[in-house]
Amino acid sequence: MYTLLTRICNGQGTMDNLDLLVNLCATVKETSLCGLGQTAPNPVLSTLQYFKNEYIEHIVHKRCPAGVCNMEAPVEVLA
Repeated sequence: MYTLLTRICNGQGTMDNLDLLVNLCATVKETSLCGLGQTAPNPVLSTLQYFKNEYIEHIVHKRCPAGVCNMEAPVEVLA
């Protein structure tokens, strides 16, 4: 989830990344055995519910409506 969110915030995300993020959140929520895992995706799901248009702006128009994202930053994937 972190890598997908970082890509989207940096203007390097795709609509497929957004779909993957939604599916990943649902999978984590449904398959976690503890309460922490079951609630971990909630902040992402809430922002997707209420601010999906901002995700789309980042992906399609490569701009941050709030003006807080560094759209030029490289994505670093932590393994």
